[in-house]
Amino acid sequence: MAAPDEPLRPAARAAKALGPDTPLDPTIESSAGTARTALESRPFTILARSGWAVTGLLHLLIGGLAIALAVGNRDVRADEVGAFEALASPPLGGVLLAAVTISLAGLGVWMIADAVLNQGPMHRPTSAVSSAAQGLMYLAIAVLPLILLLGGELQSGGAARRLSAMLIGTPFGAVVLVLVGLGVAVAGGYFVVKGVLRRFSWELRPLPPRRGRAVRIAGLIGYVARGVAFLLLAGLIIVETLEADAEGMTGLDGAFSAVREVFLGPVILSLIGAGLIVYGVYGFARARLSRI
Repeated sequence: MAAPDEPLRPAARAAKALGPDTPLDPTIESSAGTARTALESRPFTILARSGWAVTGLLHLLIGGLAIALAVGNRDVRADEVGAFEALASPPLGGVLLAAVTISLAGLGVWMIADAVLNQGPMHRPTSAVSSAAQGLMYLAIAVLPLILLLGGELQSGGAARRLSAMLIGTPFGAVVLVLVGLGVAVAGGYFVVKGVLRRFSWELRPLPPRRGRAVRIAGLIGYVARGVAFLLLAGLIIVETLEADAEGMTGLDGAFSAVREVFLGPVILSLIGAGLIVYGVYGFARARLSRI
């Protein structure tokens, strides 16, 4: 049986489309090659791997905070803000915040560059869109520890409440917020499907059977838990928008707090928190075993 064709890089696809006798613009080809060399350089790949390790750490912290909230500690903030504030504790808070900011920003830049140069890790247009979107998300998250590092303060859902209040007061603001909620729901559904169908396997290098099984189980549980968290956040956005309650837009922490109040809420929230901790473990595995 003939081996399947490997995905073509953008430059190779262009050459194939133009034909063997049609040379590419040397300037474009040289610039793309230089950018790709930088993307695949050891310092840049180490920076990207450190970013995945940081995402693992953040999910460990958020999962732990969610469990603390589930068992009755209402003073915690079970979201990125709470996680970054935990990292900011002395004596190494400043160093940790600086390292986290650099790692998340580096991962964001790496994913966007990979989307532009290679069409993402799967070398497909859909992979490019997903990679670029995640890269922008990591760049946005990197702003939070930077604010703390510069002496600012963070409020869980503060920006979301202000933006929601502004949008709800406009003719089409509610429609925009509902669409945002639906977008978050789509992302949550994507993570659930990705976990259940184990479509994250392409993220990792080939592994020995025993280790591969353990990592795949962690990825399955973690992605499903992450997807459920996104779906809860989407539900909060849509419900509060329909009720025209901008004060209720409190982000992930608000969604977790709402879950805690339903029947068997503490149990459900504890399971979600445990799943996020498992995703954190998977994040560390991905940092070590990811394909780059």
